[in-house]
Amino acid sequence: MLSEKLYRGMGAIATVSLALAMAMPAQAISLRGQLEPPKDDQPLRLRTESGQSVELVLDETGLEKVLRDPQLATRDWEMRGSATEDGRFAVERIFTVKDGQLHRVTYYCEICHITTHEPGPCMCCQGVTDLREIPGE
Repeated sequence: MLSEKLYRGMGAIATVSLALAMAMPAQAISLRGQLEPPKDDQPLRLRTESGQSVELVLDETGLEKVLRDPQLATRDWEMRGSATEDGRFAVERIFTVKDGQLHRVTYYCEICHITTHEPGPCMCCQGVTDLREIPGE
């Protein structure tokens, strides 16, 4: 049985097994760690604080684009979602972690004053968007 630190609610820490979490009804849990270096054609994996490697299931392409952004390659992450029956982790929300504080990831165009939630050129002027990590949930 694999043990893992899972974060619930206001940051209280509970240690439970991923197998136990998978047996429970789907409820939001959080994992913290760093992404393993991504390979283009492979699913993303999170190396948790305890050293476990967990495959991430991402339903939104925007989440995957953010997680594959080279500017964020060395960040610590908190992933919120649920464990799947096959041992993977279905991601619903992502945050970077700096000095223990959660940050939302956005991208901003200084020219058009447009904020978006995935990397890439501005949807208006096609110019460069700047990575911004905003404290809070």
